[in-house]
Amino acid sequence: MFFRNLSLFRFSASVAIDLDRLDQAVEEHRLRPCGPLELSTKGFVPPVGRGDAAPLTHSVKRCTLLTVGGEDKILPPAVINNELQRKVQKIAEEEGRKVGGRERKRIKEDLLTELLPRAFVRQSRLSAFVDKKDGWLVLDTSSRKSAEGGLTQMRQALGSFPAVPLTPEESPRVLMTDWLATGNLPDGLALGDECELRDPATAAGARWKGRKAELCSEEVKEHLRSGKQVFLLGLTFDDRISFVLGEDLVIRKLKFLDVVTDEMGDNQQDAHAEMDASFALLTLELARLLAKLEEWFGLPRPADDGTAVGEAGVPAAVSRLDKLAREDGVTVTVEVHGETVATFGGPAADDPLLPGAIAVCRDSQRVSISGVQRHLAIGYNRAARLIEEMERLGVVSAPAANGERSIIGATA
Repeated sequence: MFFRNLSLFRFSASVAIDLDRLDQAVEEHRLRPCGPLELSTKGFVPPVGRGDAAPLTHSVKRCTLLTVGGEDKILPPAVINNELQRKVQKIAEEEGRKVGGRERKRIKEDLLTELLPRAFVRQSRLSAFVDKKDGWLVLDTSSRKSAEGGLTQMRQALGSFPAVPLTPEESPRVLMTDWLATGNLPDGLALGDECELRDPATAAGARWKGRKAELCSEEVKEHLRSGKQVFLLGLTFDDRISFVLGEDLVIRKLKFLDVVTDEMGDNQQDAHAEMDASFALLTLELARLLAKLEEWFGLPRPADDGTAVGEAGVPAAVSRLDKLAREDGVTVTVEVHGETVATFGGPAADDPLLPGAIAVCRDSQRVSISGVQRHLAIGYNRAARLIEEMERLGVVSAPAANGERSIIGATA
């Protein structure tokens, strides 16, 4: 039952206490069959076994596994439209009149009532587990829509479940770009063989995809030098797990390597024993990986008041607003009744990274926004504003006709 994709949410310690009633809560929302005139139904199904008597949760130590199920009627619009057109044409031929809009709508509704009981039913399953100790909700999907749907089912069952999306303090795109450009990855992490690079300047910018590719090749480096950034990156963790990490921090193509699967053995006696062993192994391995993601990208667990608290107890939302404002090279002023109460960001002249940006350009004897980005691990807009400030100070020239700049002197 190993998961293949991971969509992640976090919740506070007080929410974890409320999850003690999860067993009883989901029982009241067990999936029921889709009725004759229903398009779909959602609910929980047993993660192990079948039947109305099978439990809807399966717990091993601090983690609880559950499965969201669905039944959807398959009734293609083309089928309805073809049948509608046939009925409209029959009326025109037999009665010699046109069918108006209201009548067409009524005929279509009658068709739905007629066809729904005969439609095929498609079943869906979405596995998820909650880690009450560390505050993670993990869903086996890479689709944001499916993940939100699973979270909605849990909220309906519990009445309230304030799990929130991840709010990284470090930009995943910038950090992964630096890993790929420099090869300086955190301990235990190694590059895989898959990558997607995009030009972040525009939504429809140039992109490059590589699968089963050598990520340390000159071709990849040239794309990075041109300003592209990493949006997807294949990685291997401790030679035990391989996966593709997205800039949205969704983990795709999760695979446990042989050293992990060999630990399972083949001595399980029944389905429940096998589930216990595989689920325990899954959660233990993922606990190590999620702890590292929290460390690398700064993923604070929400506090009991709903805010994400980072280091030194400072709300992460505040520090992130200041960081984003600086990356965009803007100043954000908060006013209450006409009085300024807080200022975030600021002009490039006040940016503490300005000396570092100057040093990067002088050391490399090259003025490059992407170079400043990679060396300082900052966003595109912030790097561009730093170079504009260097031009104002007389450190670099204005862009030539081909867009290139040159180093012309020392700072004032």
